[in-house]
Amino acid sequence: MPPPRAWLFDLDGTLLRGRRPLAGAGSLLEALSREGAVLGVLTNNSALPRSDHALRLRRLGLPVGEEAIFTSGRFAALELARLYPQARWYLLGTPALAAELGALGLRLSEEEPDGVLVGFDTTLSYARLARACRLLEGGVLFFATHPDPACPEEGGLLPDAGALLALLERATGRRPEGVFGKPNPAFLAHALGELGLEPEACLYVGDRLEVDVPFALEAGVRAALVLTGATRPEDPRIREVQAQGVLVVRDLGELKEHLWP
Repeated sequence: MPPPRAWLFDLDGTLLRGRRPLAGAGSLLEALSREGAVLGVLTNNSALPRSDHALRLRRLGLPVGEEAIFTSGRFAALELARLYPQARWYLLGTPALAAELGALGLRLSEEEPDGVLVGFDTTLSYARLARACRLLEGGVLFFATHPDPACPEEGGLLPDAGALLALLERATGRRPEGVFGKPNPAFLAHALGELGLEPEACLYVGDRLEVDVPFALEAGVRAALVLTGATRPEDPRIREVQAQGVLVVRDLGELKEHLWP
């Protein structure tokens, strides 16, 4: 296929695993930069603000500008501030996420919130889960930054926002009114608008067959699937997405070979 003008990447499982870049990531990004391609990263990892993600990538030799990094947490903050400008939110999330939400104008409250917002939370306690359950039983708004059940790390998987959602849904019988991150195509449309791109000019590369592929295709963007993260090579659904025109590759090095054989 001819190289697209813009390349958008998932983060964990596609460019990185934990604290190390995945095979072929550096050489592909370097080649794309030489070609003058637009680069972007869209991640459901809401634990960190995009400035920290940019710093982490730069330290690993994967330079992507902060303005080209889009997180589910940032998108959630922008959308909730637009939809509910006066609302106050009880957050299940990291202190870094809380700081980013506040900087973007979202009002957080421990005492009398109007809604519960669930993100990736490494500081979680039973008391905070119980408080969230009581609030949801009382009828407050219910949203989440993203639905991923687990986050891949070098040593294995960590429970993510989707796991917390499953617990809260089972405990309260409520489902969130909205989830902002992938596979919600509005997240990708937001990134395209910020970067000034048309969908047909882009390729989106991710590792989750059931998340990243529909995320791209429903937004009108071409998709590539790398088998370095959540999707196993023997997954029978791979043939189905290949029939839809999705390029499936072993890793980013193989993706580069498709472009510059």
